[in-house]
Amino acid sequence: MADCANSAIHVFDSTVMPPKQLTSIPQRDCVGWISFSIDGRFAYSSTGEIIDAATRKVVAALEDEAGRKVQSEKLLDVVIANGKVVRAGNQFGVGVRK
Repeated sequence: MADCANSAIHVFDSTVMPPKQLTSIPQRDCVGWISFSIDGRFAYSSTGEIIDAATRKVVAALEDEAGRKVQSEKLLDVVIANGKVVRAGNQFGVGVRK
């Protein structure tokens, strides 16, 4: 769950009712959007942090060429095999298998 007021992403176990909060992942600013990589390994916060979905830890963050923190809600995930695009997804989950 994106929590703008507290600059955090909250992770819940929704296989139980009521859902149980598992952890909170602090972010550097107001979170407006969370997207996932096609393979589900990474979560991308609109604040620029990249989160390992398995460990729920921030593993990287977007920066510009001068090292300044940047943010983005735009995501394009492309899988290339043998020099050809074989799969593509975006911030809306298009291309993600369910």
